Amino acid sequence: MNDSSRHLFVLAALSLGLLVLLSAVPWSRLTGNIIKDFNLFEDLLETKTLAEAPTEDFTEVQAEGGSDGDIAAIADSIEVDTAATDSVFMPVIEEAPVTDGYVMIENYTGGVPFAKFRAALAQAGGRLARVAVVGDSYIEGDIFCQNLREILQQRYGGNGTGFLPVHSDFPGFRKTVRQSDSGWKLHDIRTFARRDSLRNIACSYAKSVGAASASFKATNAFPGVSEWTESRFLFIAPDSCSVRLSTSGASQSFEVSPSPQVQMLSLSGLTDRFEVSTDAPGLVALGVCLDSGAGVQVDCMSVRGNSGMGLRAMNADLCAQMSRYVGYDLIILEFGMNAITPGQNEYEGYYLSMQKAIAKVRACYPEADILVMGVGDRGVKNGTAVESLSDAKIMGQVQRRLARKTGTLFWDTRAAMGGDGAVAEWRKRKLVNADYIHLNHDGGAELARLFDKALQISLNE
Repeated sequence: MNDSSRHLFVLAALSLGLLVLLSAVPWSRLTGNIIKDFNLFEDLLETKTLAEAPTEDFTEVQAEGGSDGDIAAIADSIEVDTAATDSVFMPVIEEAPVTDGYVMIENYTGGVPFAKFRAALAQAGGRLARVAVVGDSYIEGDIFCQNLREILQQRYGGNGTGFLPVHSDFPGFRKTVRQSDSGWKLHDIRTFARRDSLRNIACSYAKSVGAASASFKATNAFPGVSEWTESRFLFIAPDSCSVRLSTSGASQSFEVSPSPQVQMLSLSGLTDRFEVSTDAPGLVALGVCLDSGAGVQVDCMSVRGNSGMGLRAMNADLCAQMSRYVGYDLIILEFGMNAITPGQNEYEGYYLSMQKAIAKVRACYPEADILVMGVGDRGVKNGTAVESLSDAKIMGQVQRRLARKTGTLFWDTRAAMGGDGAVAEWRKRKLVNADYIHLNHDGGAELARLFDKALQISLNE
C-alpha cells in the first residue's frame, strides 16, 4: 500500500470512528433536548426506530428519588385504587367509535359530554371561554393549537394568542406571535428543583436575573391573532420593583409591592404588540395573556420531554391564585409519547402516576372539563419500510383506560389519523416530520380539523 492509499485509509477510518462517536453521544440529555439524539447509520440497520428516545427520562421520578427512567419507583407512593385497573397493563384492544367517517370523542364522565365547556360557549358573547392544551413537543410551536384556536374563534369570536411564557428557547418556531426577550432564566418541568413551589399548569415560569424584558408582536398567520384588546402580565414579586407595560396605544409604569401572592397588571385597548420590562432581579414571571374580553381562547402550554406525570405535583394554591385571572373551561392533556419505550408492552407506573396527575388537575381546576388526548401514530423503520410502532397503539389503549378510570373525556388521536400505517401515509402527505413522530404545521392543521369535527358532534349531542 503506497503512502497516498494509506493516508486515505486512515482518514476514512478516523471519519468512520468520529461518526460512530457522534451517534453514540446522548445529545438530548446533554443539551436539555435542544439537540436530538440521532444515528447516522440507521438506514444501514435492518430494524431501527426513527423516533427519538424518551426525552424526559421521567424527571419527576428522579426528583422523588427514583433512578433514571425507572417509573416503577413511584408506584408505591401513589394513592390510587388499584383494585379496579381491569387488566389495564395488558390492555384489550378496543376500537374507537366512528360517526360520519370521523373518530369520535369518548365520554367517560358519567354525564353530558363537555357540560362545563358547553355552558361557557353559551356565554361566549359576554365572557371568554378558555381552553388549555397542556402537552409536550407534539404541540410545540403552537402546532394543532393555533388551528383549533382559529377554528373556534371564527365560530364563537375572540382574538389573540392567549397565554404565553415570557421566555422561549425557540421563539421563531411559532407562527402566531413574534417573541423576543432578555434577562430571564427559564424554569420548567425538566429543571424544577425537588421542592419547587411554583409548579403550575403551564409547567414553567421564568425569573428575572437583572433588568429584564419581553416583547410580543402580532402576525398575520391567522385573522384572529393579528390583534387583541386585553394585554396582561401575571407575576409574583418577592421585593418592591417597577414594571413597565407598553402596547401600540399605551405605556405605563407600575410600582409593585412585594407579595407572595400572584399579581396581575394589564393594559386595555386594541393592539398588535405588548412589551413587559422590569428593573429588578428575582421577579417571577408566570406568563402574559394576549386576549379579548369575549369569545374563545386556546392556550398552548408545551414543554419538550414532558410526560404529564409532573402535574401531580402542581401547587394547588398557586393554581387557585392564577385562576382568578386565567381560569379554564376545558383542559386537554396531550401526553404519552415521551413515556413510550419501544418493545415495552406494560405501563403500570405511568398509568398509576397519571391517575394522580389527573386528580390534581381536577382538584386545581374543578370548573373545567378534562379531555385525555391519546398519542398519535409513531413510526418504526423495518429495513426501508416504515411501520407503525405497536407501543403507540398500546399506549393509546392505556390512555383510554385512564380516561375511563378517572371519568374524563378521551380522543383517540392515532385512530383519527388512520390507525395502523397512518404515520407513513401522513409523511407521504408531508404532514409529519422526518422523525415519524412530530406533526409539522400542516399536520397540526389537519389534526385540528379532525378534532373539531369530533368536538362539534359531541357538543350537538
